[in-house]
Amino acid sequence: MFRNKKRSYEHRIVSIHQPHVRPIVRGKAKVKVEFGAKINVSLQDRFARIDHADWEAFNEGGDLKQQVERYKTLFGHYPELVQVDRIYLTRDNRNWLKERNIR
Repeated sequence: MFRNKKRSYEHRIVSIHQPHVRPIVRGKAKVKVEFGAKINVSLQDRFARIDHADWEAFNEGGDLKQQVERYKTLFGHYPELVQVDRIYLTRDNRNWLKERNIR
């Protein structure tokens, strides 16, 4: 960084022991940066299924349709009810769920 007169590099190594671990800037009040993978998990009948895991930041709300379609593939029908965080409740996602009669 000094030689190239740069202040930051994408995908820089933060840990020599775990070079795949990089900071994810979250911008939360409590902690601005978190370390480790970010995951999206679905729960069904006390079983947890990891739907999306990534070492980079991503918006969970963009995964809703894919997660519901994966449920349909596994069980042969759409779920009656989907319980999610507010980040999933975009207008597009709500309309998509309504079209499929999913509460």
